[in-house]
Amino acid sequence: MRQIIITISEIYLDKLTIVAEQLHREGLIITHLYEFGVIIGAAEEEVIPKIRNYKEVTSLVEDKQISIPPPDSEIQ
Repeated sequence: MRQIIITISEIYLDKLTIVAEQLHREGLIITHLYEFGVIIGAAEEEVIPKIRNYKEVTSLVEDKQISIPPPDSEIQ
């Protein structure tokens, strides 16, 4: 599963819960739903292109995880 951040177009904010339900049916596991049009959740790799193609979705960004070594570790 990939963690994703979805931004919904401003013109669809009045239908945000309906859009969220549609995305959930598509396979999105919603962890946070913000009334200003941002949905944070997780989805399988094959579901992400389907979600990205929704007309209500302005952007879909995959959350990347990085690891930073402690300050006292050796430089590589």
